[in-house]
Amino acid sequence: MNFLQKRMIELAYECIYAQKYNYMRMVILKLLETGHNNAEILSEISKIYLKIKHNEKALRYARRAFEIEKSVDTLEILANTNFKCEEYQDAAIFFEELTKYKPEVENYIHCQKSYSALGLEEEGIRILEEALKKHPSPEIMATIIHEYLILGMEDKCDYWIKIIQEEYPNKAATEHILGLYYEAQLNDYEEAKRHYLKGAKLGNMSIYYDLGVCCKHCEEFELAEKYFKKMTTSKKRLNIDYNYSLASIYLAQRKMKLGFKYYEKRSTRIILPEQHKKRYWDGKEYLNETLLVESEQGFGDNIQFSRFLPLVAKKFKKVYFSVEKPLYSLIKRSFKKYKNIEVISNKLVKFDKFVLSMDIQNLLNISYHNMPEQKPYIISDEESDYNTKIKHFRGEELKIGLNWRAKGMGLRDAVYRTIDAPYYFKSLFDLSNIKFYSLQMNDIFGMCEKYPEIIDLEPEIESFDDTASMLKNLDVLITVDSALAHLAGALGVKTYLLLCFAPDWRWFNNDKKTEWYPNVTIIKQHDRKTWDDVAETLYNYISEDCKKKH
Repeated sequence: MNFLQKRMIELAYECIYAQKYNYMRMVILKLLETGHNNAEILSEISKIYLKIKHNEKALRYARRAFEIEKSVDTLEILANTNFKCEEYQDAAIFFEELTKYKPEVENYIHCQKSYSALGLEEEGIRILEEALKKHPSPEIMATIIHEYLILGMEDKCDYWIKIIQEEYPNKAATEHILGLYYEAQLNDYEEAKRHYLKGAKLGNMSIYYDLGVCCKHCEEFELAEKYFKKMTTSKKRLNIDYNYSLASIYLAQRKMKLGFKYYEKRSTRIILPEQHKKRYWDGKEYLNETLLVESEQGFGDNIQFSRFLPLVAKKFKKVYFSVEKPLYSLIKRSFKKYKNIEVISNKLVKFDKFVLSMDIQNLLNISYHNMPEQKPYIISDEESDYNTKIKHFRGEELKIGLNWRAKGMGLRDAVYRTIDAPYYFKSLFDLSNIKFYSLQMNDIFGMCEKYPEIIDLEPEIESFDDTASMLKNLDVLITVDSALAHLAGALGVKTYLLLCFAPDWRWFNNDKKTEWYPNVTIIKQHDRKTWDDVAETLYNYISEDCKKKH
């Protein structure tokens, strides 16, 4: 690549920062005039499209670069591009191939994460074990144990825990995983905190994060605050969003002003491009300007905070709401009656002001005590609702949907947003005149095999539109804290929400009703070590629903 071509690539990025997208496209076309067979230039163009979230084009140019020049460099770009575009099947294949030529720990980790995202956790562990052979370390061994903890494979955990203690005693990584082991598998929170503290004192300041989270789940908020703030004293840059964690502690206690003060410093806001920071909305009225609202975090968050769009739209000439593709048609339909709201996905638009969706509540000065009246605000497709009813929901039985595991891949999602459905739901199947439906994606418990009476809807779910139509045909949804809970809440579907002892901040300390959704009833865990009380309350509620139905 010559000097002029390098300068044109720099110019393309400058055009992005200035929102001159047509000029950016012209620069790329000019680059392609002489570089359409140049793998290095095509790789750079792939990175440019990745920058503006045009994933299809980013992948297309990464693939072309690899076809032209099958080198380690183009293979690495292809693997990374697929990973960033969440094309995990190809990412796993390419990263596994890359480890043959660049056996670096990072490549093994990316490969393992790709397999895990596909629900192939044991393939990911196989990759980690290969990494361990080439790079023996307590860190990789701890990651293997971490994956077995997520899978709930107790024998494997016990086996590796013994090895790591024998081979790497008094190491920060060893103490860290011991903390997770005692917290997640043995439910011994005091022993977990002891190991976390020891690991942090051995030099790994990031362990204070897990120590703080552990304290938070014990509702020891002052201790949690203390340990999160410890991380701010680290001279090393920690790849952990402790501002978000601090915010969640205050918000959970309804200290909204203090919570949002830290929430504004979260990593997703700090790493924004300068053009977005300069134009960040201050909550005021700009009737002659446009606002771009960028969705962030999970699908459930997008659904929950989209409720504030009509209030924002009163302050601007036009509002663009950018969402991920799986939500696009559902959100677009739900807000089409608002003439100055346009829902977009992977589309570049010019804007005067910018805001992240999770900041809107604070900017509008909305707290738990002045939440706007919450009527159902998400709208399913009526034709799809009818077709779904004809196919699956005929009959007079009480129709109950089940969801027992949140989508998140992390350990704490496995511990705090998962319920052992085969054990805790089994009494429900003794009740008569009920049809059960599984809306669970990636069923690691094999519930539909153990209980054939459950109708498995997963094969027919391709988008949130499909899920919404299924929810609209239910009498009741039983779910853990997941995107499904927010979707059902926003649709107005009767829902029993099963929460852990110390749930996410947005549920506050509520143990029955929530300010967000009047149709949602909370059933909260009162003992961190068991869901027995939740299962008993749930059984009583469903029994009453059966009597009312029949």
